[in-house]
Amino acid sequence: MINVSVITVGMNHLSYLRSLLSSIFGNNKPKVSFEMIYVDNCSTDGSVEYIKKYYPQIKIIVNQKPLGFGENNNKGVLASTGKYIAIINPDIILQPDSLDKLYQYANNYPEIGMVVPKLLNPDGSIQYSVRGFISLSTLWARIITKGKDNAVNRNVENYLCKHLDFGKTQAVDWAIGAAMFLSREMFAELGGFDLDYFLYMEDEDICLRTWKMNRPVIYYPDAVMIHNHLRGSSKFSKKTLLHLSSIKTFFQKHGLHIKSYKESFDGIL
Repeated sequence: MINVSVITVGMNHLSYLRSLLSSIFGNNKPKVSFEMIYVDNCSTDGSVEYIKKYYPQIKIIVNQKPLGFGENNNKGVLASTGKYIAIINPDIILQPDSLDKLYQYANNYPEIGMVVPKLLNPDGSIQYSVRGFISLSTLWARIITKGKDNAVNRNVENYLCKHLDFGKTQAVDWAIGAAMFLSREMFAELGGFDLDYFLYMEDEDICLRTWKMNRPVIYYPDAVMIHNHLRGSSKFSKKTLLHLSSIKTFFQKHGLHIKSYKESFDGIL
């Protein structure tokens, strides 16, 4: 029986995949039974050939045309069999026991909706991977500070949860989709990622929908991963327009004033 299905989507990410796969299948291989599904989004850098050669145990899905983040991950989940789903981006490096700890925590607390790990930058510093729900004031603050995480701005600091105790297990509004862990049952109840988003906001959306089902999103810092954060929309480009379009879709679906559910959560952590 497979307990965890690792789902990874890549598009010309071979340089990152090498490190990710080494962290999963190397000397610190998880103890929990797991499988890995890799969805290739029309790469031209030899990613598929590399995986076939060095990691033949990985199930590969090759797209005929580029698809969005949510649709690709949904495809991966449909091809998997594990009791739990681990959404892991190609720019992640698992630290020892991180997948085991996520599995143990989720298994011990089935009432939660999703558990997310602590993410570190490559230099070992804390990455602001958990966030508050977006608002119009937050959006404006991000625009005027050009999306810089180090901006001195109260709205930005609150949005990035900069004053969070990153050593404490706690409920959070949402976490970036680089590393998410939830049960197959929960993923099915959510209907997976919302396909109305092609890129960006899928992670915030699925976390908000998790909370709306009275299932908390939990930050669990005992599980640690390194994230080489690829911020494709931090500089103005086509991806910036996609991000803004997704934010518009998010507001249309959930309203302009989104309440935080975490303050009312009093469950066991």
